[in-house]
Amino acid sequence: MSRVVGFTTTIPVEVLFAANCVPLDLNNLFITDKDPIHFIEIAEKDGFPRSMCNWTKGIYGVVKEKKIGTVVTVMVGDCSNTEALSEILSHKGVEVIPFAYPYDRDRDTLKKEIEKFMRLFSVDESALKKVEREIQSVRRLLKKVDELTYRDGLISGYENHVWLVQASDMKGDYRAYKEMLKSFLKEKMEGEKREGIRLAYVGVPPIILDLYEFIEGKGGYVVFNEIQRQFSLPYFRCDIVERYLRYTYPYGIFARIEDIRREIRKRNVKGIIHYVQTFCFRIMEDLILKDTFDLPILTIEGELPKPLDTRTKLRIEAFLEMLKSR
Repeated sequence: MSRVVGFTTTIPVEVLFAANCVPLDLNNLFITDKDPIHFIEIAEKDGFPRSMCNWTKGIYGVVKEKKIGTVVTVMVGDCSNTEALSEILSHKGVEVIPFAYPYDRDRDTLKKEIEKFMRLFSVDESALKKVEREIQSVRRLLKKVDELTYRDGLISGYENHVWLVQASDMKGDYRAYKEMLKSFLKEKMEGEKREGIRLAYVGVPPIILDLYEFIEGKGGYVVFNEIQRQFSLPYFRCDIVERYLRYTYPYGIFARIEDIRREIRKRNVKGIIHYVQTFCFRIMEDLILKDTFDLPILTIEGELPKPLDTRTKLRIEAFLEMLKSR
């Protein structure tokens, strides 16, 4: 039976697949559950405070309930709570494997970190390259999903979000994921073209359950999902080190701004929705984004995995009306 390895955010998943492991993004397990709030309740019952990020609590609840024995925790380049979460998981008997992206985006440092990761999972260069080639074909299909969204209008912002966010672990089986992706693309090629106010979604994937459905039901069309697209790693003709250097999420707001600016121009975006998570340090980045971009920005804050509240619905409606009038 293959070893299941959970992780807290995107890592060089090629290494885990080359080691014949089943990689699972703990965020995806949490938010796609039929009752995600119960994972938060597990964490709070074990002593986690109410005044902290519910994604962190959800991850802990998933690990405990599903008895995941090994977890890769990204100590630099993700969440400020990860170090404490790692200590708690280790205290509870979970094997914790740290991974760190270099804050200064140094190639040599990242190369050594990936090589160390390979040694931990007994993966050699030839096995890694074989898996890399196969996974690149999956990532090209994910790029097609993105193109059919912003260029052809055949895929909704929500569908784009779902497929790209799943790219972090490819549902634990990249070959089966590839076949599902091919079927989805074939079906969408015959669909009707979508129209709407072209929006960019910036920030971490939302904990809110019906955000995309509401936006697109009110005439918006999300043609750019920033971090979700980064999870799909649409970078080809480069080695694994370069690929994870180009991946913007771990390297701070300024690396992300360069990518956002390029993509909103290409996609003819009219407005930006910036999602922030309650109690997350990334909320402060909203100040920089609003100082940087000339486009209208609506900041939405989410706390629990539940539908939109009335106040936020009204703010979204007003934002879309304003964009229509422009």
